[in-house]
Amino acid sequence: MENNFNIGEVASFWNKIGENYDIKNLKFKDVHFQRYTESIKYLDLKPGQKILNLWSRTGEAIDFLKNKEPRIEIINMEVADSFIEIAKRKFPQEKFLKTDLEKLDFEDNCFDHILSLETLEHTPRPQKLLEEFYWTLKPGGTLVLSLPPRTAELAEKISFFFFGNHGEGPHNFLSSKTVKKLLSEAGFNLILHKATLLIPFGPSWLTRLGEKIIEKFQSTIISEFGIRQFYVCRK
Repeated sequence: MENNFNIGEVASFWNKIGENYDIKNLKFKDVHFQRYTESIKYLDLKPGQKILNLWSRTGEAIDFLKNKEPRIEIINMEVADSFIEIAKRKFPQEKFLKTDLEKLDFEDNCFDHILSLETLEHTPRPQKLLEEFYWTLKPGGTLVLSLPPRTAELAEKISFFFFGNHGEGPHNFLSSKTVKKLLSEAGFNLILHKATLLIPFGPSWLTRLGEKIIEKFQSTIISEFGIRQFYVCRK
């Protein structure tokens, strides 16, 4: 599977909005940070483990990972140079590397866990990246993905219009059926698929109601309208 954009186009977009990325996301921080609070639930972090965080952006996942287990090693990989510069200023003690979202220059069976949040939809060749994840993950290791479903295109346009967010740049939102197929073809065993954020904006009572509804109707067509889908996989 190949998308109709290349890594240069992806990097160019994110480089342009780098300095405003954190500022813009604070406008809807509950929705933005939900990717971290939800995903770390599925990582059984232990001292000495090695974690790949790809795509790391400005390093926001680091605090969530280290708060859960400070004695881990995190390798952060990022597409945009501007994000790497910002992340290094925020986390000078952490390791940041550039990636093309395709080739991972690590030994096989290198990582205990891989965290990849809102990445696959921006990857020119999603299947190739998942295959790289598989070979670099240790047997029994966990891959946690999050990404919007195909139905999120409308929600993204509404968010951009009303809230003036940074936009998505080159992307291809995938249906959960397609993501599961790609994961299976890469060799992964899917442990959990969870749809979230049915109603991402509005009063708190309404967003909570949306989560109750989508929790009740997981694995139905309703779940495809949750704007952030989580996939927990094992090798």
